Amino acid sequence: MLLTVQRITRYLFGSEGGLVTFQDMYKILVIDEDREIGNLLQYALGSQGYEIVLCADPQEAFLLLSQEKFDYIITEYRFPGMNGLEFVRQLRQQLPPLTVIIGVSTQDLGREFLEGGANDFLRKPFIPYTIAMMIDGSDLPS
Repeated sequence: MLLTVQRITRYLFGSEGGLVTFQDMYKILVIDEDREIGNLLQYALGSQGYEIVLCADPQEAFLLLSQEKFDYIITEYRFPGMNGLEFVRQLRQQLPPLTVIIGVSTQDLGREFLEGGANDFLRKPFIPYTIAMMIDGSDLPS
């Protein structure tokens, strides 16, 4: 498990200054119609102590977001009916600004995702632990 000062501090003291359990770790919603990628991210991020919820499309994501709070949202670009950019724009209108959105795509759409309201972008293919490093605020290897 990759431990950073930020993660150790969060684990020991939490955001409220009390002892933290794993349920106090970040809650991440992963939206990707490719179940294999979702499962891979669930394994990689879950092994880092994050709580991961998977869904396959923006409509399901909106339903989950109306019922639960997420700290991070990781979304793919391609979906039937609504693309990831449209989804991010709608999310940004509904979510608190503290929710971090990371867009992912095989295409070079970083600029479009960022202009649409995403906080970060990652081009596929990527190493799943790269997202954990983005969340931790760790330096990415060059």
